Amino acid sequence: MYLSLLRKPDFLKIWIAQLTSQLAANLLNFALIIRVYELAAQTPYANIAVSLLIIAFGVPSVVFAVLAGAYVDHWDRKKVLIITNVVRAVLVLGFLLVESNLLMVYLLVFAISVFSQFFTPAEGAALPRLVKKSQFLSANSLFLFTLYSSFVVGYSLAGPIIALWGPNAVYYITSSSFALAAILCFSLPSLRADASAKKIGQINKEVFATIRTSFHEIITEPGLILPIINLTIAQAMLGILAVLAPSIALLVFGQSLAQVSFMLIVPAAFGMVVGAIVVGKFLKNTRKTTVINVGIVIASVMLVGLSIVPALRELRFFGLLVALISFVLGVANGLVSVSAQTLLQLNSTDEARGKIFGTLNMMMNVAAILPVLLAGITADLISPLRVLTGAGVLIGFYGVFQFKTFAKLHLKST
Repeated sequence: MYLSLLRKPDFLKIWIAQLTSQLAANLLNFALIIRVYELAAQTPYANIAVSLLIIAFGVPSVVFAVLAGAYVDHWDRKKVLIITNVVRAVLVLGFLLVESNLLMVYLLVFAISVFSQFFTPAEGAALPRLVKKSQFLSANSLFLFTLYSSFVVGYSLAGPIIALWGPNAVYYITSSSFALAAILCFSLPSLRADASAKKIGQINKEVFATIRTSFHEIITEPGLILPIINLTIAQAMLGILAVLAPSIALLVFGQSLAQVSFMLIVPAAFGMVVGAIVVGKFLKNTRKTTVINVGIVIASVMLVGLSIVPALRELRFFGLLVALISFVLGVANGLVSVSAQTLLQLNSTDEARGKIFGTLNMMMNVAAILPVLLAGITADLISPLRVLTGAGVLIGFYGVFQFKTFAKLHLKST
């Protein structure tokens, strides 16, 4: 199924471009989390500094993602793919000059994230022009697998690369990866959109009208708002763990995150992939509301478990225990994310699905910013481990409320 796609030269180019650019983005994200924490480690605001980094990554997706998708419909997608990768390759090298200046790091991260908002919809819109209609499902499946895999590989490699060669090596590798993606896209055929040219003001007006309509539809329909809340919780959990990971590594192992990422971050990333596979392969006929509730309960227990595990440091298999908790937490996140995404698809119409998912992405990022910021502030004021305990307890209480709510509703769930 995939071999027939990979035999198509143009598809192979854009797939490798996606692989290299996503790998570069995840490698850079994790490396910067480690670097920013190190820069702020001697201040009382180390966790807040990481929170601000995560927010700098996320804010452009709130402000620009929906607009970027609309603009891409009126531009040549090939040019968008080339320009975004070239600009990101140049901007990444800027970290070599300003990596000790937190404000400049945040500004560079923000700028890179802005251009990423244009790359993603351009890439997605280009696929139908490069493959047959009968191959759409296979192409999207391969791209989704690549997305998950690049997360796992990028977050797995960042720590060892920094530990062996220092943070500058990550910047050179990331910049080279974006440059390679640009070169591959340069040899693609023209991907000019068929849509008629519109002025930016007219596009903005249409987009904001769509957002208002979709937002009203989402908040008034339980079959939409409940899965969106769960997707937001899953997104917020990832953000909180990313913020607290450097502190947790020091508290649990007494080492930097770069040195112990294979016991804390890598298992969670693999767990997310396993959770997604379990839902798609073995729980296809199980009610998605049930799977979500199970995932919420598991996540709640594992967050509390991770907060108390330092007390068990003398155990012989302590490192394996931490890795197992991290892995199961990743599985829980996968169960919730994939099931909630499916539930959202089941309870939305085909005509409104695109608008709803575009608005969903914006709402999720808006809703996830506050927990990420609060996690950083609270961790610096109290303790990262207590933040994990609090997050686990809150998610547990929400799980009980949700279980009762789902029981009263008759949602399309299988």
